[in-house]
Amino acid sequence: MYERFYKLKGRPFQLMPDPRLLFESRNHTRGLSYLIYGVERNEGFVVITGDVGTGKTLLLQTLLNQLQTQHLSIARVAMANVDGDAVLPAVAGAFGVAYKARSKFELLDALVAKLAPNRSRGSLLIVDEAQTCSPEALEELRVISNLQADGQALLQVILIGQTELRSVLSRPSMAHLRQRIVASYHLTPLDADEIAGYIEHRLEKVGWRSGQPSFEQGVYARVHEWAGGIPRRINLIMDRLLLYGYLDERMMLTVEDLEVVIQEFEDEFASDDLALDDAPAPSGTNSVVSTGTNTSVTALTDRVAGLERALRRQYGDARADTLLAEHAASAEQRALVDALLRVERLETLLSHAPDASQTPRTDDDAAQPADAETPAEPDASAAPAAEIDDEKLSWSSQSRFSETEDSALTRYFRWGRRYE
Repeated sequence: MYERFYKLKGRPFQLMPDPRLLFESRNHTRGLSYLIYGVERNEGFVVITGDVGTGKTLLLQTLLNQLQTQHLSIARVAMANVDGDAVLPAVAGAFGVAYKARSKFELLDALVAKLAPNRSRGSLLIVDEAQTCSPEALEELRVISNLQADGQALLQVILIGQTELRSVLSRPSMAHLRQRIVASYHLTPLDADEIAGYIEHRLEKVGWRSGQPSFEQGVYARVHEWAGGIPRRINLIMDRLLLYGYLDERMMLTVEDLEVVIQEFEDEFASDDLALDDAPAPSGTNSVVSTGTNTSVTALTDRVAGLERALRRQYGDARADTLLAEHAASAEQRALVDALLRVERLETLLSHAPDASQTPRTDDDAAQPADAETPAEPDASAAPAAEIDDEKLSWSSQSRFSETEDSALTRYFRWGRRYE
C-alpha cells in the first residue's frame, strides 16, 4: 500500500527472509564468515544459534545463495521433538532415499550409496529448530555424520537453533558431538549505532530517496529501544510506521508518530491476550498466567487460543496444524512443569507452617518427659490437616499460589530446557 506513495519498488521491511536485503552488521558479517569457513571444511558440524528474530534464517539463505555455484547436494529438515529412531528416516527422505519397510542397516547402506557419488563436492544437511532435538536425536545425527567413503566424509550437518541449543550442546553427554563441531557462532541483536544503517540500507534496496519519507531525530533510537535490536521486531514496527505515514500522507515521520504506532501495535496484541516475542511484560502483570483464584487457567487457555489464531492467520490452517503437531509439548516437558509447580507449592506450605515453639501442646505432648528433645525443624507431615488439604494443591483454587505458579512456569519457559 505505502510503496506507491513513497515511490518504493518493494516492501523494505517484509518478514520473509530475503538475502538481497541482508544488512552486513558486525555480527552478521562475522556469522556468515563462520558459516562459509565451516562449509568449506566439508565435514563435521556447523552450529548457528540466536534468539528469535535475530536473522538466523536470513543468514542461512544468504549462504545457500553463495553455494549455488558449488553444486552441493543440500537437504533441509525440521526435527522439532523428533526422537532418535526417527532421525535416519528423516535424513534419508530429505535426500530422496526411500525409507519405508527398510531396516536401519539397509537404510544406512542406501544413504551411503546416494551420497557417495557426490563426495568430491559434498552433501550438506541443514537442521532447523535444532534446539528441540533430543540428546538421542543429536547423537544419531553425529553417527550419520561419520559416514565416509574412500577417506572422505559424505555428509556435513548445519544445526540452526535458538539460544537453548547452546545449553543442550554443553551437556556432558554431548562431548562427542562437540568434538565434531568445526565452526559455531551465536547471533546477537543489533547495537544502537547500527539501527540507522539497518533501516536506511533496507529502504535504499527498494529505491528510497532521502526525504521520501524522512525521519525525525530520535526515531531510530526509539525503534532500537522498543525492538531491543532484534531485526524482526524492527521490521514489524517500521513497516507499521510507513503504513501510518501513508494513511496520514506524511513525508516526515516523527517520534510522536512512532509512539502512536507502538501503542496501536501493542493494543492489538493485548486484545487477543498475546505478547510479542521477547517483549517485556507490562509492569504489574504476569507474563505467563494471571493472578486470581478462578482465572489463571482461563487466562492461560485464552492466551493459547489467541496464539493459535495468530498462527493460523500467518501460515494457513494446513501449515499451522503441522507446526502445532511438531511443537507439541512432550510428556517429559509436561512432567517438568508439574514438578516445578509442586516444588514451589510445597515450599510455600513449609514457609507458612507454624513454628514448633508456638504449636499448642496436645495430650500426647504433655505425656512426654520435660527434657524430651524437640526437633529442630518441624516435619511437614505434622502440619495441621487444614494446611495440606488436597484442594489447596489444585491449579487455581487458592490465590496465594497464583504467584508461585507464575514464577514456576516462567522459570520453565525461560530456563527449563537446561534441566531436561
